[in-house]
Amino acid sequence: MKPCIYFEPKIKNDNFEGARLRKNIKNALEINNISYSKAIIDTYDIIHFISIDDELKINDALESNIPVIFSALYCESDECARTSLKSQPTSLSQKAVRVLNKVDCVLVSDTISKKFLINNGIKTKIEIVTPGVNLSRFEKHNDFKEDIFYSYYQVDKNKKFIVSISTSDDKNVNKKMSFIAKHCPDILFFHFSPINKNSLTTSFWKDIPSNLKICPLINSELYCSMMKNAFAYLSIDNNYHSPLLLLEVMASKTPIIALSPLQMNEEYLEASKAYVGKNEEEICKIINQLNNNELEYKNDDEYKFAKNNSIEVLGKQLINVYEKIIREKKQ
Repeated sequence: MKPCIYFEPKIKNDNFEGARLRKNIKNALEINNISYSKAIIDTYDIIHFISIDDELKINDALESNIPVIFSALYCESDECARTSLKSQPTSLSQKAVRVLNKVDCVLVSDTISKKFLINNGIKTKIEIVTPGVNLSRFEKHNDFKEDIFYSYYQVDKNKKFIVSISTSDDKNVNKKMSFIAKHCPDILFFHFSPINKNSLTTSFWKDIPSNLKICPLINSELYCSMMKNAFAYLSIDNNYHSPLLLLEVMASKTPIIALSPLQMNEEYLEASKAYVGKNEEEICKIINQLNNNELEYKNDDEYKFAKNNSIEVLGKQLINVYEKIIREKKQ
């Protein structure tokens, strides 16, 4: 069996989730001694896609009677690999429905995602497969690379900071971050999103607290350094599904604080034993309690869940699905 793993983002940047998922899939296959192809013109037994923008290539594969696998709802922070609508994350575009209903098998990360696709009219076979996480990337080794986040953003190493990542430049999310930062003055906050400064009013920038930094998405090295050193991760934009990101937070043993309703991230956040607040005021209370050592850290619960979703586990699950779909296609 030889699969082809195809994903070529229009924007070449390795911090995008699609590129990270593709890397996880490749590493998972390598660990299991499965050779794969990256070139669509090569010879292979099955092909695995990540983006609905590859519909024409998907059509070509199906016309050649090659089994087609598609990973859906793993990378909703990535413009090149998202499956749900950016403007309406609780629904799929007509293009997404069309693409997912023509492939041989759709992969999702959890039962909530599976129900979401079914409710949106997906009739294709759906299998639950972890996005995987490379645990070694987020282990601390006390080398200079682990501190590059501090030097890049000129942050004192003794300063506690909390990070959050949003899938869009949402005014409401930015306002929530501003409120939380104002009420937790001892903590530095970094909020990463595809920034469009024109969408934020002058008054917003004028009133933004000094301990909140709204930044564009960052590259892989800075991302790993950030996760290893963050005091906590704040999941505040739960309209979107990003299981890949949440697993990487858990692998770094960084506490997760989440604003409810958890919606599509519910299974992963509950498994990680995340601290959950019903509103911004409760989030501030949780942060201050953690800062004052009044709450118990749940690092072991987080890491255990990440370990159960490692790239080694991903490899075994992928091989089972690939072999199953190849057999069914031949029948």
